[in-house]
Parts: sequence; structure tokens; C-alpha cells
Amino acid sequence: MDNKSKYPPIYWEEFSPTIINKYSLKETKKGEFHGPCLVCGGKDRFWIYKKNNGELGVNCRQCGDFKGIFDEMRVDGALPTLQEYERGDFKYEPKEDFKPIEPYHIRKGIELYKAKQIGSDIVVPIVDINGKIVNQQTITPDGKKKFQTGAPVEGNFSVIGNQLEGLCYLSEGYATAASVYQSTKRPSVFCLNSGNLPKVAKLLQEARPECKFVVAADADDAGIKAAKETGLPYRVPREKGWDWNDVMLKHGTLAVQKELKRVKLPKPLFVPLGELDFKAPEWLIDGMLEANTFSVCFGSPAAGKTFLVLDMALCVATGQAFHDKFVKQGTVFYIAGEGHNGFARRAAAWKKNKGVSLDGVPFFKSSRSIIITEEESVNELIDTIDGMVEQFGEPELIVIDTLARSLGAADENSTQAMGAAIRAIDSVKDAYDCTVLAVHHTGHGNKDRSRGSSALLGAVDSEFKVEKWSEEAPVKIEVKFTKMKDAMIPEPMNFAHAQMDLVGSDGSETTSVALLKIDDSRPSKKSNDVDRKEQVLEAFKSFDEERVSRADLKRDCAEKYGESERTFNNVIQEMIGEIFLNKKVSRTNYLTLLGKD
Repeated sequence: MDNKSKYPPIYWEEFSPTIINKYSLKETKKGEFHGPCLVCGGKDRFWIYKKNNGELGVNCRQCGDFKGIFDEMRVDGALPTLQEYERGDFKYEPKEDFKPIEPYHIRKGIELYKAKQIGSDIVVPIVDINGKIVNQQTITPDGKKKFQTGAPVEGNFSVIGNQLEGLCYLSEGYATAASVYQSTKRPSVFCLNSGNLPKVAKLLQEARPECKFVVAADADDAGIKAAKETGLPYRVPREKGWDWNDVMLKHGTLAVQKELKRVKLPKPLFVPLGELDFKAPEWLIDGMLEANTFSVCFGSPAAGKTFLVLDMALCVATGQAFHDKFVKQGTVFYIAGEGHNGFARRAAAWKKNKGVSLDGVPFFKSSRSIIITEEESVNELIDTIDGMVEQFGEPELIVIDTLARSLGAADENSTQAMGAAIRAIDSVKDAYDCTVLAVHHTGHGNKDRSRGSSALLGAVDSEFKVEKWSEEAPVKIEVKFTKMKDAMIPEPMNFAHAQMDLVGSDGSETTSVALLKIDDSRPSKKSNDVDRKEQVLEAFKSFDEERVSRADLKRDCAEKYGESERTFNNVIQEMIGEIFLNKKVSRTNYLTLLGKD
């Protein structure tokens, strides 16, 4: 008999009480009602259950003859016959507020992967390292989980998605693993529980050494402990107590994908030459600033660093060419640690000079500095940007102005502290595949390098120096690249200050500066030793004193002539005994002209 074509739906709320009472069915922990089969007589093999749509389902785990069971119920009077339906003796209208029982996977927002729904439960097959099914986990709608009695659990698991290859994720629970797979489309291993996760990780690493495993751990003590025990890279949700299913339900699959993408994978020690890839640089600003890199702009105080970097950042945000150089347009986040009062004036001067509106432009300036050596501060930065990404898009450029302010109390001369700052910057850069541009100061003793630990220069992809070379109106500056990791070092660029008359929001008149590219070149410096000796002697005489400290003399020469203090110190050493007499007075080296002492 074809129940579906001849009979209307049989709803749980209408008929289950009659069936349960008539056949003395017993309720199980899973919410099923069991009893002897009406067709085959199998003890406790027949059961009824509530379907997701509210209908009543029946079956027998021995004979499976659900149609025959329906027929027997009608003969027994537990269900109406077709004639009774046709006469209208039985009518049932589902209540408007009726809420059917939702199976676990529907409540969790996941698809069923390798699992089956049986009644209101889902059943997940569990395999050993050889792929043999050795157990199963039954999950009830309320999330209660049960393995087969006596079946092995330790070291066993279930793979969601394609076969294990390339990047694979390890998770504790089924819903978590399914959420990770739905979000990343990468194989995801359901490890059964936190205690079993390290054991599965060890077995899989030994069996599949060609795969890269990452733990998508729960953000609780047990989850973090298990992840650490594996020795593998791992990531936990930012919200304490959450798992990745919670993240997916709250923020969507893209949020899960982005967070897990931030995991740093260890690189192999050696890679075959034939597997090496290469591509031409992708430029944010053509020939100057490469996409997805870390760059530093450095210079002395008041050299014009912020004017230049703000010009570059506004060009990126608006898509305007940077002085005839192509620019890739994108969202900009500018972390300003100083100069807040003058920032708006500088932006207004740029706007007036370019004749471009800044309304609706995706350029965002911080109201305070971010301490990049503090994890909490970096997390706040990423969380804030994440909250704006959906509306404004991911950043193409993040500016840190200045690096010194963003280091907080950390010692910039410490290799360890600078290393921590570099790692934090890399984490932000990698989170969005964007360019990070830091503004920094020159060294105290060497004006040709950025200040602090040399670890910074080693870490950056490019570095350029801003130096003022003419104080006469209009002020002129030079931009000279000192490092370009994967491309040719561009020719120096020269700019002149152009004064812009502005009117403030309160009607007050003020001025600021915009940059104009000029063809003028910085006058060449004297470079031979004879010329430098002349410069040293000229500087000595400018003190108008018979005795000058060696430290003061080399510092003055460096500032006047644009070479490093080290360079002039070497020249001074050559001049001792030739032009100068060197004396030590109270720990200070003093120089006098020969014949004047």
C-alpha cells in the first residue's frame, strides 16, 4: 500500500499518544519509543519517532517494513483507515506555533558529511588509521554523544571532506570539524574529543608526512592544552569558550576562513628547484611600494616624512596617481601616534592641491597610537579592522606613524624587542595580505640608516630615506631608496613644498603644505678625502674656538655635509698629527690646530 499517495500526513502530536499507549512502547534516552515489531515480532526493534517536519515516522531495525507497520496499526485501530479519512472522521491541522525537533546538524548550521540521519539523531562513522570503520558516534538533537559500547575510540577519527592532502585541519567535535570544512573547503579531521586529538595528530603525521596539519582548537583550557600537546600550529577563536562552529554561526564562514588563514605554517627546510614559483612584483605604488610587503620610511625630525607618507596613503585611498606613478586603489588605515592636530590640515592641503574630494574615501585615521609590542593592543587593531571590512573592504595599506610611538616602552635598540615588533607587524600584514608602511627616525650616530636595532633593516622589504636639502623657500626634499628587496632600486625623487591657504571649519584662516614633484636634483656631495678634510677644517673654524671636542666636530660635519658621523670620524683620525693635535681632558678628546697649543 502506498501510504504517501493515498493517506494524508500522519502527525506526531495527533497520533503518537494513542500508538504509545496501545503498544506499551518504552521511551529511550534518545527520545525514541520502542517495542516489539508489529510485522516481524522483533523484540524492541520497532520504534516511532518525530520527524523534522512534525510527521510521525516508524521503522523496524530488523525487518525495515515500515509500510507493513502502518497497515497493522490501521487494522488495530491505532491509525485511521482510508475510509475513515474519506468520511472526514479525522482531521488534523498543525498548530501555528508548532516547532519540530531539529536534528543536531540543522541546529548547528552544518551539512551532513559522511554521517546519516536516523530519526532525529545523526550517526557518524569512525575509522582507524587504515580507514577501516571501527566505531560510530550517535549525536542526539540536544547534542548528547554516544559511541558503540565496547568499540575502540582512542586514536580513531573521521575525515570530513576530500581525502587527506595538502593543508588539513584537526578539530575536537563533529560540528567544529564540519564548520571548518564548510569555511575552508580543506579536509577536516573530527578527532572525537580533546584527549584523543594529540593521539590522532601523532598517527596522522606519521602516516601522512606530506600533509600540513593545523589544529582548529576550541578556546577553552582543554582545547588549548590539547593543541599545544600536538606540537602543531594552531588557532583558537578569540572569544573564550567558543569553538569554530560558534564563530561560523555568529560571524559566517568567511570569518572562520580568515582566522584560520592567519596560522603561520612552518616552511620546509628544502624545496626542489622545480617547485619554486616566481612572479613579477605586484605594486601598490608603481616601482616604489610593493603590495603585501613591509616598508620603512625614515628621516630626521621635520624632514617631511609624514607629508610624503600621507601623500602616498591618500593616493592609495582615492586611486589618484602618486606624481605620475600608477596606484592600486584600496582601503587605508593610518595609525597616527603623533601630530593629530595638524593631520586634518595636511589632508586638506592635499585635497586642495589635487582637486579631489575626500568624501566617502576609505581612509581611516586612528585617534591614538597602537602599541604593537602588546598582544592585546594588536588584537584590538585586528578586531576593529575586521568590524569594518564588510563595509569598506580589506585594507591595501596600513601606515604606522611613527614606529617609535608604537613601540611603547620597548627598547628600539633591543634586538628582542624589535623582533617582537616585527612579528606583530607581520601578523597584521599577513592577516589582510596588505602593505604595512612604518614611519621611523634616523639613527643618532648615522643619518644614513633608520634608528634602533639592525633587525629592522633585515626584516623590511623596502626602505627609503626622506631628507630636506634646501631650507630656502620653497623647501625641497629628496626621497632616496636604500633597500628594495625584489626589484631595482628606483632613482631618487625630489619634491618641493607648496603652501596651501586653507579655511578651517570655524572659518579661521590657516596654511599647510602639499608636495609638488620637481625635476631639480639634490646637489652632489663632495666625496673624496681631500674635500672631506677641507669640510672638517671649515667646520672646526666655524666653532671660533681654539679647542673643539672631537665628538662635537664629527656631529657638526655630519649634519652640515650629509655624511655619517663614522665617515667624518675616520677623516678626523687621518688629520690628527697632520692638521690637528689631539688632547684628552677629563675623558673628552679635544682637538686643536697644530702650532696653536
